[in-house]
Amino acid sequence: MNKENGRSMVEMLGVLAIVGVLSAGALAGYLKAMTQHKLNKHTQEISYLLATAIYNQDKIIDTNSQEEYISALDALGAFTWTTNLQNQGESTYKIMTDSLQNTISFEHSAGSGTAFVVILNKSDFRMKVCYNYINIFKNLSNELDVIYVTRSKTGQAKERNTYIGKTCTSEKCLETITNTDISELCGQVCDDADRCVLYALWGYPASTVAGLLGQ
Repeated sequence: MNKENGRSMVEMLGVLAIVGVLSAGALAGYLKAMTQHKLNKHTQEISYLLATAIYNQDKIIDTNSQEEYISALDALGAFTWTTNLQNQGESTYKIMTDSLQNTISFEHSAGSGTAFVVILNKSDFRMKVCYNYINIFKNLSNELDVIYVTRSKTGQAKERNTYIGKTCTSEKCLETITNTDISELCGQVCDDADRCVLYALWGYPASTVAGLLGQ
């Protein structure tokens, strides 16, 4: 007669430990994949929004308010996610959020250019979102006048870093910005900052752009 011996407690604990390690690895991989999926989707959404705004500038340049400008973009189907337009504080200045919950807005007045403004929220992957946005701007470098990023931190002077778009003749051209440059830029400006803001401008007169660049 055969007698089967049961598993020892040590063996069972060993099996549970292995299962735990495998589960943790699988969860980490899943979370990483989900984060990348959100970033990829975000890239598509913002790229489409900006391309629609830039290539339809002649149709909406005479809007008289920011709300009218955003309504015109909405009518063009520029927003591929649900937007919630709201007042900023007690002012009538309109803001909304992108799909990653960063505050975005358009600064526009009739007959002038447009500035797309992003306030990056404090999240575990704020640096990756910054990287995403700068790459989006780079892909539109032939249409943008200039981009710049600003940071502010309690007890420190406000800082700004600028890259020039379609008229660039300097070393800081948006078209030729490298992945290393972007990583350093986002690290210098957004890492540990209380407030990190990105700007992308188009349609402005050359004199306005020169003023922004201190020329």
